[in-house]
Amino acid sequence: MKKTCLQILLVLLAFTAVARDGANDGIISITSLSPADMLFEVDGRQYPFNNNSLTLRNITAGYHQVKVYVKKPKTLPGPQTMIYSKNVYVKPKYYVDIVINRFNRALIDEQQIVDNRYDTDDRNNQNNATVPNIKDPRYNNFPRNNNNTAPRAIDDVTFASFMETIKHESFDDSRMAIARSGIDQNYFTAAQAKQLISLFSFESSKLEIAKYMYGKITDPKNYFIVYNAFTFSKSKEELGEYIRNYK
Repeated sequence: MKKTCLQILLVLLAFTAVARDGANDGIISITSLSPADMLFEVDGRQYPFNNNSLTLRNITAGYHQVKVYVKKPKTLPGPQTMIYSKNVYVKPKYYVDIVINRFNRALIDEQQIVDNRYDTDDRNNQNNATVPNIKDPRYNNFPRNNNNTAPRAIDDVTFASFMETIKHESFDDSRMAIARSGIDQNYFTAAQAKQLISLFSFESSKLEIAKYMYGKITDPKNYFIVYNAFTFSKSKEELGEYIRNYK
C-alpha cells in the first residue's frame, strides 16, 4: 500500500513539474484609454499603471482573478472604485488583451502565441510585470520567427474580432489607441490594412494609421491598394513619400 501511494505521489510530482515548466505560460496585458489613474490587480497582487498599460508574462494556464480600480486621491477617504472584476481564463500559450475604454468599459480579446512575436516588442521583464518602453519597434529590421521565415498575417477570425473591437469606439482617437495596440502585436496583409484604415473618419487619422501599419505588412508590394481608402491626392502623395523613405 505504501509503495503504491509513493508511486502515485511521484507521478503527481512529475506532472506538476511538467505543468510548471513554462512551456504553456500565457500573457495578460491591460491598456487604459481612460483619463483616470488606474490600479490593476491580478490574483490579489496590485500593479500601478505606467503610461496606462501593463503586461504580465509567465501566466500559468487557468483562471486568474483580474480587477481594475480607479485610484482615488490620497486626500479622499474610502476604498478605490472598482470598475472591472472578472475571472479571466488564460488558455495555454495564449495572449489575453484587456482594454479599458474612455467610458471605463472593458473589452477583452485573446490570441494564440504561435511564435516569439510577443517577446520582441522591446519590453523589459521585471518580476513578471512588464511595462512597455516608448521606443518604436516598427523601425527595426523586418522580424522573423524561430524558423527564420517571414511572419504570417493575423487570421481572418481574429482580424474580424479586432475590427469589431475598433468599431465599438465612437471617436478616432480611441480607435487609434486600440488599433495601435493590435498592430504592435500582429502582422497584416495589405487587404486587411485597407479594411482597417477605412474604419477611421478623418483623413489625417487614416494617414497616420496607414503609416503605422506599413512595417507590419506581410505583402508590402501590394500596399498600393490602401490608396483607395483616401479621399485626397495629398494624403496619397504623403503616404507614398513615407513608403519610399521607409527603412
